[in-house]
Amino acid sequence: ICRYAFSGCTSLTSITIPNSVTEIGGGAFSSCTSLTSIKIPDSVMQIGDYVFLGCTNLIEIEVETDNKFYSSDKGVLFNKNKTEIICYPAGIKDTIYLIPSSVTSIGKRAFQNCSNLINIKIPDRVSYIGSIAFADCTSLTSITIPDSVTSISGGAFGNCTSLTSIKIPDSVTSIDDYAFSGCISLTSIMIPNRVTEVSDSAFIGCTSLTAINVAIENQYYASANGVLYNKDKTTIIYYPVGKKDKNYKIPDGVTSIGEYAFDGCTS
Repeated sequence: ICRYAFSGCTSLTSITIPNSVTEIGGGAFSSCTSLTSIKIPDSVMQIGDYVFLGCTNLIEIEVETDNKFYSSDKGVLFNKNKTEIICYPAGIKDTIYLIPSSVTSIGKRAFQNCSNLINIKIPDRVSYIGSIAFADCTSLTSITIPDSVTSISGGAFGNCTSLTSIKIPDSVTSIDDYAFSGCISLTSIMIPNRVTEVSDSAFIGCTSLTAINVAIENQYYASANGVLYNKDKTTIIYYPVGKKDKNYKIPDGVTSIGEYAFDGCTS
C-alpha cells in the first residue's frame, strides 16, 4: 500500500488488507477520521511513519498472531516482541494508560493526538522517546519520565496544552527542537545537571512559563531570575514568555542573544 494511498478518505469506515500486502507506506490511512478499526495481516513486514495520524475515531489496531514483525495488545500496535510501542489509537476513550513493562522505546508519533489521555505511565526500562511522541495530547496533565531516558526528542511534548509540570530526570543530556513548544499550562521547568544541549526552540509558545531553572552542577547552562543562559552567561538563550515584567535589562556580560530568545514576549 503506497504512501498516502487512502489519506483523507474521511468517510472510510472499514478496510480489509489482503494477505498479499507486505508494506504499508507512510501516511497510508492518515486523516481517515471515520475509520474505527483495522487488521494487519501476517504478510506485512513494514509499516511506515504516521500511517494512522489523524484517525481520530480509530480504537483498535489488530495484528494477526502469525505476523513475524508486529503485534498488538488491547488494540495498541507494537513491534513483535513488544519492546517498542508504535501506535496508540487516538480514538481510545481511556484516560489512563500504563505502557507495558516490556517496552524500552516509544516510537515516533506513538501517542500523537491522543486527546483523551490524562495520564500516561512510562515504565522504568524505557530509554528512548521518539520525536513528536506525545505531541497534541491536549488532556495530558501528568507524566513521569523515567531515569533511563537520555534525550527529550524534537516535539516530544509539543502542544500538550494541559501539562502543568514535568520532571526531567538527571539522566537526560539533551532537550531537542520544540520539545515542549506550545505547552501553554507549563509554569516552570528544571534543567538537570547532565544536560549538555538545550535547543533554542524547546520552549517556544509556553505562554505560562515564568521560570527556567538550572541545577547548579550543570556545566553548560545557568539561570538567573528564571532566564536561561549559557554557563558563563555570555549568551541569553531564552526569556520565559510568561514573565509579566514590562522592562528587562540584559546583563552587561552578555555578548550574544540567541535565536528565539525573546520570541513571543508580549509583555
